[in-house]
Amino acid sequence: MSIGPLKRRSSWPSSFVTGLIGWNGFFIIVALALHEEILAGKLFILASIAAIAQVAFLRLLFFGLRLDRSLVAAAFWGGLTGVAAVIAETRVTNALNQHRVIWLLNGLYIGMAVGLFLRYFYRDDRRIETQAEAVGRPIDYGRDAHWLEPFFFGAVAYLIAFLPSSFALAVIILVIGAMSGVVAAGVSHFVIFKIARRSALPLLLCVMVGAVQGALSGLLFRPFAPELLLNPLAHGAIAGSLTYLITAVRGRALASEELAIDHD
Repeated sequence: MSIGPLKRRSSWPSSFVTGLIGWNGFFIIVALALHEEILAGKLFILASIAAIAQVAFLRLLFFGLRLDRSLVAAAFWGGLTGVAAVIAETRVTNALNQHRVIWLLNGLYIGMAVGLFLRYFYRDDRRIETQAEAVGRPIDYGRDAHWLEPFFFGAVAYLIAFLPSSFALAVIILVIGAMSGVVAAGVSHFVIFKIARRSALPLLLCVMVGAVQGALSGLLFRPFAPELLLNPLAHGAIAGSLTYLITAVRGRALASEELAIDHD
């Protein structure tokens, strides 16, 4: 059975998606925190350019820079290229001038994260493939093949909860929702479900945690309060609860499928 490139986290298309999500997510979040939401559209373009340039560089020199072997190398080259991308963009636009140091630190953080994720995805995919070959089974990435789903779930949940009235707000909601979705997946899949796998408690905890995280994310939408039906924190709480509920239900279903395969 053919495995699509976006189901293999270490593929070139997946690497670019990883970079685009990271750069756009944190560029928009920092812009909102700095009350520069008016620049969201321009920052989206700048973040996308930085992501494509950084990922192309790191992937082309992946083995030469020893990203496959060294955690330090992945963090170093990721951080360096992240800062370099922001510096390059400050030379062609003044959008980052007012808080230049913050944007440079943001580029450092994003760059390091992208470098580390590229390394992790490469090594983990090779581990899965090696184990499958050792036992003579077809390669199956399991839940990892669905790594993009939480981003989609979060984006949809936030759009439903916030009901944006403008295109600009919709773009910001999509980005914040996507980032919230992956956090929700991490918390629900790897933390909450370890507490009580076979009861309804994990789902209840997911909704509660999601409400808290969502309310906090709602703080980012205070500048858009006049466009919203409810208080931004209320919209955020609804969005977070829905995001965690969807990702938790999906995570449990995928886990059940894996258990059924293992028993076979």
